[in-house]
Amino acid sequence: MQKLAINIGDKIEMTHARSSVRGKLSENTYVSNLLDYDGWRTAKISAPIFEGKVIPVQVGDEYDLCFFSTSGLYQSRVKIQERYRDKKMFVLGVEMLTRPTKYQRRQFFRLDCVLKMRYRLVSQEEKTLRDFIAASNFDDPELLERYMKKLEEFLGDWEKATLTDISGGGVRFQCDDKMSPDQLVEISIPLAFEDETVSFHCLTKVVAVADIALKGSRQIELRCEFFEIDKEKQDTVVKYVFEEQRRRMRNKLGSQQGVDADD
Repeated sequence: MQKLAINIGDKIEMTHARSSVRGKLSENTYVSNLLDYDGWRTAKISAPIFEGKVIPVQVGDEYDLCFFSTSGLYQSRVKIQERYRDKKMFVLGVEMLTRPTKYQRRQFFRLDCVLKMRYRLVSQEEKTLRDFIAASNFDDPELLERYMKKLEEFLGDWEKATLTDISGGGVRFQCDDKMSPDQLVEISIPLAFEDETVSFHCLTKVVAVADIALKGSRQIELRCEFFEIDKEKQDTVVKYVFEEQRRRMRNKLGSQQGVDADD
């Protein structure tokens, strides 16, 4: 029997691709799980949860799915055929419009969130000096001190921003500063684990910039990839993403049990 690319239990990211009534496409990325798959045309997935609520997806709409399989990432376009409740689980029946194919664009599961964070711009001069200090072996402490004081002259002010998603590969956040692609940005994010809160600092590089409307005002949305991040820091982010996802799944199950008890 041929081994399937995707398997029951795989995590899924859902992105709205087409509205059957020509309505506005959702800009959110939803999280789901693969519940059943016939290996060819039909599948069942859990109804997505966003901000603690079940999303009432429209029958007939199409979604792009990204499957996080043990053998890698796979993508497929599906059409929503039905939605129903099976005991305590809200389920979507979907038709696979395209077969799952290997997906290379992303390497990490992305978590939607709303977190306070800080950032500051990093000039190329500062980056060059930082690299020089890190690569040099200073026998003279006074010389090192002079270079460190010189580095402080480059340090700009920290600004406030709102983190909207995070993964092991980078972040997306909203701020007031419009930047150009390839701009270096240092970020600081408090990551709340079950037993502690870690202050995460990292250098990032801007890869995409967009103007967005938010509560009657305009803001800048930046998509940044981690820049020269070490494995320990990256593992910290990946651990946070999966811990937070598990916490949300527990809350989801608790909410469904509460709804079931009220029926």
